[in-house]
Amino acid sequence: MKSFSIELIEWLQGFRSAFTDLFFNAISLLGEEYFYIVVLATIYWAFHKKLGEFLAISLGLGLTLNNALKDIVAAPRPFEEYPDRVENLRPDTATGTAFPSGHVQGSSTLFYSIAAFFKRWKYFLIATLLTVAMMFSRLYLGVHYLSDVLVGGALGLAVALVHTYFFRRFENDKESLHRYYSVLAFLFLVGLFMFEGRDFYRAYGLLIGIIVAVSSEKRYVNFSVDVPWKTKALRVGVGLPFVALTLILLGLLFGILGAEEGTWAYNILEFVRYFLVAYAGFFVFPGIFHNLRK
Repeated sequence: MKSFSIELIEWLQGFRSAFTDLFFNAISLLGEEYFYIVVLATIYWAFHKKLGEFLAISLGLGLTLNNALKDIVAAPRPFEEYPDRVENLRPDTATGTAFPSGHVQGSSTLFYSIAAFFKRWKYFLIATLLTVAMMFSRLYLGVHYLSDVLVGGALGLAVALVHTYFFRRFENDKESLHRYYSVLAFLFLVGLFMFEGRDFYRAYGLLIGIIVAVSSEKRYVNFSVDVPWKTKALRVGVGLPFVALTLILLGLLFGILGAEEGTWAYNILEFVRYFLVAYAGFFVFPGIFHNLRK
């Protein structure tokens, strides 16, 4: 499989041009944090609150599982093992280990969760096409083997289907849904003392932040998306920059504390950072919208 993967990557990179570099880098953006922020915030704040909650939990679960597996397997990337044959065309997102692909698993979890929520076969087809495009993107960019992207896609589909089953079972029973979320929250708790990868702490912080925030929102805010289009646009237009700014400023603030990257202290700060960003996006900002009647 590895030999075939390298030959496949070399073949794909043989088509390199300014257009293909731009195209596959653009596809790769669909598996990165700012794309997730835009999609989840827009849906949750302005269009479909239940769908936004459902997708956020599904994505947080998928990313946490992915990064736990990455730390356990600790597989190198193609450009690391074969630097003379494979070029890394997206170094900024080729962090951590390779197996399974985080971009493929995260994006496929999101796409298949949307399809499962609406139970539309055409959505499953679209999700599959987007997942395959992401697979080819990560191969072309030289950051994953074929096994990485195939398993990432399979896990993304599995997480989406399993989460859909439990969410649908408990969605009309707040106490049972809360217990289900609590199980998800504690499922990876041991990872805080086992894993060393920064991305696990980020993903787990995001998952816990979302769980705490949506539970708090239902109890203390209970905002509505049944608002005029002008208000929807205002929520998204003002809220998104604040969430992005919160993520950046917390990174700068925690950087002042001087924790060295790769240490447990640094990883815990990253956990707290992403927890606070999720909490702001799913509780603080909805509370502000609600109180301002926006």
